[in-house]
Amino acid sequence: MVVKIYIDEREREQYYRAGELSLDLGSEVVVECAERLRVGKVVGKAPYFPLHKLKQPLKPVMRLATSEDLERFRRMTAREGEARQLAVRLAAGRQGPMKIAYVRSSSDGYKLTVFFTAEERVDFRDLVRDLSHRLRAKIEMKQIGVRDEAAITGAGLGSCGRTLCCKSWLPSFHPVTMKMAKEQKLSLNSTKITGVCGRLKCCLAYEYPIYSELVRQLPKVGQPVDTLQGPGTVQVQHILGEAVTAVLETGVSLRVTLDEIMQSAKCTFKPMMNPPAKPPVIPRYPPRVSSSNGSAISIQTMLLKLSSLQISSAKSTWYKPKPASRLRYLLLRSPKRNFIDG
Repeated sequence: MVVKIYIDEREREQYYRAGELSLDLGSEVVVECAERLRVGKVVGKAPYFPLHKLKQPLKPVMRLATSEDLERFRRMTAREGEARQLAVRLAAGRQGPMKIAYVRSSSDGYKLTVFFTAEERVDFRDLVRDLSHRLRAKIEMKQIGVRDEAAITGAGLGSCGRTLCCKSWLPSFHPVTMKMAKEQKLSLNSTKITGVCGRLKCCLAYEYPIYSELVRQLPKVGQPVDTLQGPGTVQVQHILGEAVTAVLETGVSLRVTLDEIMQSAKCTFKPMMNPPAKPPVIPRYPPRVSSSNGSAISIQTMLLKLSSLQISSAKSTWYKPKPASRLRYLLLRSPKRNFIDG
């Protein structure tokens, strides 16, 4: 049985193998998350989880949480909050912009990892020394990006009304450019195409391959096309509809699909599709050449005849062979050619 575990608001919900444990919805269990033991709650069951498609096996549920586990988890959470407040207060008095995102504690509490964001390189050696002295723990600083910060401490909901992709399922971040928004004919208003992190939305790249392929098949704006009603010029592209709005010579605007354009007898547009693959060339073995009397002889016989000739190699080099050796060179390098003696 595979169960879905909710740990806290900073960690995404993950799937674990229940094994022989009998778990119900709402059961509190101990699991391994981010190389430490955490207490989570069962929020769902997946009896038909596709385990055969996973690249790495799921982690198992360690055990049901006891009162000692709950108390240790409460102390760990309180220590992380205390360490974050102290780090924010100490970082405010330092030079250089640094924003503390959150603090992660190890299972035993002797190691604290401070995650922060900064626009430039920051010297945090003094901050590490002060935190280590006051918290009596080993301090590790890790700089993250604004997208990672939104995935951890973000509001959790995007403009679509659903949970942020980076907080729910997105395994890694991919580059997103303005070209993707322009290709999909989206509004370039920054408030509509940027996410809670202040960067371009990750979802702009989801449908970009489909849009780019459809745009390649449609004629460009301003390109002349021949329709069933007469020649015209493309004015607007309808990407998802696989159609264009063309203005005819009579001044009439007409919506024409790609199929209608291709059916036109004088179509001047050819979609940019991948050419069909050429069939493989099957060579003939052994290669054959023609003799002076018209009979076919093998390349081995021809080489034996050439080797019997007396060739003076005093002035010949590898890049300027004699006539006989030149013929031998061509026969070796180009077995598909036919040569005629005499």
